[in-house]
Amino acid sequence: MLEAFYFGPSESYLFGVFHPRMGVDRNEAVVLCNPFGQEYMRAHKSVRRLAINLAALGYSVLRFDYRGTGDSAGDLQGVTADHWLEDIGHAVQEVMDMAAVGRVALVGLRLGALFAARAAADFSGVSRVVLWDPVTSGARYVEDIRIAIADAQAEGSRSRLITPDGALHFNGFSMPAGFQKTLATMNLDDTLPSLGIPVAQIVSHEAEEFAALERHLEGRANFYAELAPAPHNWNYVDHVGGILWPKPVIDAIEQYFDQAQVLGQGALCANRL
Repeated sequence: MLEAFYFGPSESYLFGVFHPRMGVDRNEAVVLCNPFGQEYMRAHKSVRRLAINLAALGYSVLRFDYRGTGDSAGDLQGVTADHWLEDIGHAVQEVMDMAAVGRVALVGLRLGALFAARAAADFSGVSRVVLWDPVTSGARYVEDIRIAIADAQAEGSRSRLITPDGALHFNGFSMPAGFQKTLATMNLDDTLPSLGIPVAQIVSHEAEEFAALERHLEGRANFYAELAPAPHNWNYVDHVGGILWPKPVIDAIEQYFDQAQVLGQGALCANRL
């Protein structure tokens, strides 16, 4: 039975949902790291379904909201990328305690993948990291939002804008200047080579940034890559609150966890891109 609760520091408490493992005990838990803004909204059902499926495989799973988002405390004013990394650390420790395990895999979608990789480098106990349609560069991600806002402004948009304080307002969500500045320092090319744990990149479509990341990591032991074609327009906004349902990718991640073993037990090192 899933459990919704709050955890973390009292001044910046985090909302989480814990899915206890069922059946076989894999002796490993999973933390799911969300994307940002509208992408988070459209991915909610997919992330929830992935949590349910992984719990059925024997992995206890924690999905949570970063501080300043969702049902966690506060807003993003004064929040930096470093704070979100701290939040992942709190989530890792929380699921370790709740599931009574010493190993935690991180699965990150879009911007969550960039944070998951960095957190894997910063916190002990992380056993592997799965990058789902990853944002590979924080600076490029911020620039892409700026370009999208400029294009929308040229068409007369009033909901996509940059305010005098430098905050980006995009698809109903705001990213303050301080968050942008710290996010811009994060890059997968800099983070992943130093990781001594298995890394998987599972993507829903072909993109040069995914191919470049694969080339960057292709000589690395314990690297797994798979293309599972599926819908992937995470930032599309319609008038009825439509979700995205990339079932082939969810299935691919589930199969990876069903087959792969953590480093030291014969990690899966296939390449199916």
